[in-house]
Amino acid sequence: PTGARTIALGLSQNALARRANLLAGLASGGLTRTEIKRYEHGGRRPVDWLPFIAGALGMSSDELTGVTDPIDAVLADLEVDVGMAIDRRTFLTDSGGLALSALPVSPNSPVPPEAVDYFRDRLDGHWREDAVQGPRHRATVTAQFKVLEHVAGRATGSVRRELWQTAAAWSGLATWLCQDAGQMSRAAAWSVRTLELSHRAHDAQLVAHALANRAMLDTDIGDGPTTVEMATAALEGNGLCAKVRVQALQQAAHGHALLGDRAAVDHALDSALPLIDQMDDPYGWGNAPHTSSYLEIQRATCYTRLGLGAEAVRLWDQVQGSASRRNSGVFTARYARSLAAARRPEEAVIALEAAIEVVAEVESARLRREVRTAAAALSPWQHDGPGRRAHELLGSIGLTAHE
Repeated sequence: PTGARTIALGLSQNALARRANLLAGLASGGLTRTEIKRYEHGGRRPVDWLPFIAGALGMSSDELTGVTDPIDAVLADLEVDVGMAIDRRTFLTDSGGLALSALPVSPNSPVPPEAVDYFRDRLDGHWREDAVQGPRHRATVTAQFKVLEHVAGRATGSVRRELWQTAAAWSGLATWLCQDAGQMSRAAAWSVRTLELSHRAHDAQLVAHALANRAMLDTDIGDGPTTVEMATAALEGNGLCAKVRVQALQQAAHGHALLGDRAAVDHALDSALPLIDQMDDPYGWGNAPHTSSYLEIQRATCYTRLGLGAEAVRLWDQVQGSASRRNSGVFTARYARSLAAARRPEEAVIALEAAIEVVAEVESARLRREVRTAAAALSPWQHDGPGRRAHELLGSIGLTAHE
């Protein structure tokens, strides 16, 4: 049906892939012509991509698959992944065709404890993917969250609580992925969901983590007062583990930087530093520094926001090369901005070029924003070599120095 509909609409496989990617919110990467070809010839099954391909063809998922009940292919794939036998009668789909529920065959059978380990392992894998490629896999994360949410809703006892804890951590990841993709309204909605699930799980650590997550979103929005308020609220919890306290303190520092308060920035980060060695908690959710160098990256970022060019440059010089590929692009762009503030435009352009090399490799609106901001910092030299080169570099990735 995909091939026939594509021909009828006069679409190429490339054009269909582009349409599906746009519906999935992907500006680059994602579905390819090769994958479309495999789907058409039955070589692979479009599980997560089904609603987006159907939408690109102007069809419903049911029309595309030719069935009104959930597709056997999706059930088979979920059975392999989840490690549970799945009855079609207990498998639900939404109007877009995404999997919403995967249950044991018998309605009376309890959800096995192994389901918790499965979803936690998958969450860890998604965080590793994020470090390498950014938010390209957020459609998959969302679909799997829906499965997790419905499995949790049908669990009982300690398994139910642990699944709600995992669901809260999972929605925190979804918040971050949307944020990194520049989808701030979606990120805000996911952050509310994270806080709701954290309370539902009766987990004080997760509630504080959710507040710190929200503070991180407010930092990216540029709302200093709200960032500080959310981070402060996170720190008010009793018995918080070191990881959560570090998360909240570093976000408080960013909020103070937005407000221009260097003393408060240093106090927050200095308070977080001795907690690094205490981070032995079992929580796998969220990003948090595990070394003092990562905290110094946060300090360098805060100093860059404060316009402390020379001091920020000294810190960046000490911590360069200590981050994942995607984050290295973000940090290098901030380094370029601090070099420009320190009146070192030639070096700033070199750093900017290094950051732009990463733009082509990962899908990150945050990285593109940082690159644009760094290039704008070179505006005093817009008629000189560094400024012209910055303009050329931005043009190479379809950006200008100003939105």
